[in-house]
Amino acid sequence: MAEEKPKRKPIHVRWYLRLGIVLGAALFVFLGLSKLTHWDFSLPDHVGAPDDVMGYKDSEITEMIAGENRELKQLIVYEQDIEASMDITDMFLDIDWFRKKQTVHLIATAEYIVDLSKITDKDITVDRNDRRITIVIPRAELKNVNIDYSKTTFDDIERNIFGWGDIKLTPEQQNEVEKDLHDALLAEASETPYLVSADMAGMRQVESIYKKVLSNLKNGVEVVVVLDMNIAD
Repeated sequence: MAEEKPKRKPIHVRWYLRLGIVLGAALFVFLGLSKLTHWDFSLPDHVGAPDDVMGYKDSEITEMIAGENRELKQLIVYEQDIEASMDITDMFLDIDWFRKKQTVHLIATAEYIVDLSKITDKDITVDRNDRRITIVIPRAELKNVNIDYSKTTFDDIERNIFGWGDIKLTPEQQNEVEKDLHDALLAEASETPYLVSADMAGMRQVESIYKKVLSNLKNGVEVVVVLDMNIAD
């Protein structure tokens, strides 16, 4: 009687066995590595969800500030009364004997702004360790000069020997005088002391605004506003 050969397992059963061995080995390696290394694929609390430090994500804090910037845009932070004087001269045929001169004094109010629309996300730093939010703002800039014509004064006319009558200007001369006066006021308003005062006033006002905007942050935070000194005067 012939010896009976052992039956071979079907092919699909053998593949299942091999797959089970591979998966078991992979699981063994994974469990072994997990004891040596802690793999944490979760996002930091302040990025993925509100945390216990401030109660808001960084992106939400940045958006609070950005929303206020969009609403305010160019914020008037400082006003300064300024004065400028200019001599108006009139003479017949450019002959000095017929020269007449009068000095005009103008008073105006200069307006200085901080352009909050220039602030980007890169200008906002959230420090959760020190509970501090730092915001870099642009330097204050001169926006406009508003002349108060009701306060304009004129000195008496100085006349040479034949400088009779009033000073008469052509429309072109009048426009030129007005432009020169406005330029003189702008130059006066652009002096460094005024710009520095506007910077200081701008920092105080903007800091006060941001403190109110961020007042809902958990347990309160320090809000620091600094000037962007890379912006040219």
